[in-house]
Amino acid sequence: MLKTPLTPEKRDAVKAKDEFILMAMQDRSHKATAPEPIDPAKRPMPAEASVKQFLASRAHTIEYVKTTQDDLRDHFFDHPVPVIGTLDGYQWILLISGHSRRHTLQILEVKADPNFPKN
Repeated sequence: MLKTPLTPEKRDAVKAKDEFILMAMQDRSHKATAPEPIDPAKRPMPAEASVKQFLASRAHTIEYVKTTQDDLRDHFFDHPVPVIGTLDGYQWILLISGHSRRHTLQILEVKADPNFPKN
């Protein structure tokens, strides 16, 4: 259940952001750096623990999306990156999936590098 109050009057302020999120999250021509409060370099974690946490979080998000009765378009929360600003709940789901896709593309770029170990 979403904890932010229902504020449908904010809908107009964010309605054009769906496409921006879909495009920006997969645009690898722009390299992004995590904001300090969520920068993983500030809280290093072993790879195995990181994968375990990612999979648990992903499973929780998928279950929420499948079962929620929340009106995702009427709940809003600010993103820590000012250019992104306020998003509704639906846009946060888009951002979460786009963020995973962005990292997948990043991994594929690293693996495609001729200097990447073959073994």
